[in-house]
Amino acid sequence: MHYSLALTAIKADSESHLWYKLHVLLYDLRHFERSNISLSRLGLIIDPSYLGAPYFSQNEAEKLKRARIDADHTLSAVIEETLNERLNRRMKKRVESGDYRVCAAHDIAPILERALSIKPKDLERDQAFVDMMLEHGLTLKPGVKWTGLDKQRKTFVNKNGKKKGRK
Repeated sequence: MHYSLALTAIKADSESHLWYKLHVLLYDLRHFERSNISLSRLGLIIDPSYLGAPYFSQNEAEKLKRARIDADHTLSAVIEETLNERLNRRMKKRVESGDYRVCAAHDIAPILERALSIKPKDLERDQAFVDMMLEHGLTLKPGVKWTGLDKQRKTFVNKNGKKKGRK
């Protein structure tokens, strides 16, 4: 995937920590069933794209939504198009049940992960990120820097919160 300057700038933005906050959002989307903190933050979201408060200020959310994912698409357009495709498929499959709801973990998380080239297993395995997120939440203290996921990390946290090594 080719990133435009806008998405590259989001990754490099050390002032507002947008890249870090996106990872916290993705972590929360994948862990809300077993994390009260994640569930609480997600419960405050009102933006249908999930790019808004409490994770992002209005200015940050607009910057993210306008970020170019490729030559033809902004992040906002990718989210909207993919959700529409999923809802259309769901309508065909769920006419009998009447359940057409979007599921954050199953719908929004994979869209963002794919659009931003973030691998959920890398996020799961990076204990330094998890520790930082648990300590700081959404707002990193001044002077605290996050350099991105450690893709070489040999340990990860399992569903029970215990560290496990990769073999």
